[in-house]
Amino acid sequence: MIKINYTKWVFISMCALAFSSCKKDENTTVITENYKGYLVVNEGGFNKSNGSVGLYKPGNKTYLDAFKSANNRPLGDIVQSMSLIDGKYYIAVNNSNKIEIVNQADFKSVASVNVNSPRYILKVSATKAYVSNLYNNAVQILDLNSKMLSGSVNINHWSEAMALMNGKAYINANNDKMMILDVTSDALVDSISMSAGLSKVVNAGTDKLGVLCAGALDWTNGSVLADAKFFILSKDSNKVSLTVPLTGAGYGGSLVYSASANAFYFSLGGNVIKKVTIDGVVSDFITLGSGISVYGLSINSNGDLFVMDAGDFNSAGKVYIYNSTGVKQSEFAAGIAPNAVLFND
Repeated sequence: MIKINYTKWVFISMCALAFSSCKKDENTTVITENYKGYLVVNEGGFNKSNGSVGLYKPGNKTYLDAFKSANNRPLGDIVQSMSLIDGKYYIAVNNSNKIEIVNQADFKSVASVNVNSPRYILKVSATKAYVSNLYNNAVQILDLNSKMLSGSVNINHWSEAMALMNGKAYINANNDKMMILDVTSDALVDSISMSAGLSKVVNAGTDKLGVLCAGALDWTNGSVLADAKFFILSKDSNKVSLTVPLTGAGYGGSLVYSASANAFYFSLGGNVIKKVTIDGVVSDFITLGSGISVYGLSINSNGDLFVMDAGDFNSAGKVYIYNSTGVKQSEFAAGIAPNAVLFND
């Protein structure tokens, strides 16, 4: 009968186990997702809770649901907009009545703020942001330190797109008026009557704003009731400094400013993208292919234009990329109803 030295057997077994564990550790690779690339805001379908922020990496041409990948849960119902503020993305999820706040680096959620029907989020000082919304006649004030609402400003109308100029917030209201708030006192100080279909407002440097009014259409037959108009507001007067009449109208509108071209690009929702210079000269820039319609526009620092096409609003939409001369560079499939792209470089 062979005798076994129990102590020696235990020692040898433990060494073997340790060696095995060491080998396993050497072969294990921990992969951390890199969230650099094109971040696509996808609204999703109404009441379907399939809105998302997608990440497209142009280098290897891959696409993923950034928020779901980082947080293991869907984002919510109607993702309206996203703003980068102090290293965090503030995502307005309109029909879920919340603002989801995530880290820029890893897209992990750090807070969720309950807000009635948020639309857009605009940083107005080092410590606060304004939140426009669809079913409230006041603009909410968001404390950027506590990540909580700290007050509101009554503007007597529901609100949409916003821009900051010269210490004042310019806010599109549903009565086709631009409401002006002093961001130091949080007081409504003025308003400007615009035109039918007040749609978008964007900065052109620090001293001008471009404003697109998409006009009005008859919902029953599509006939034009009021033509679209483009305006430039000046910092000096806080009033309209240039009015550009346009032909036709749309149900929505998209507007971006190119610093390199010192011009605006806009669409009234069809397949034509127009260019308007800072002096008000309008020209056709791109006529998209058959079956493509503009649902949103974005532009990067190189002047490349990103065109969002929502398609049928039920399946994956598309993003088309054109260079500063209007030549198509590439395209990729996104989520449902994409409306904007942010650039996480």
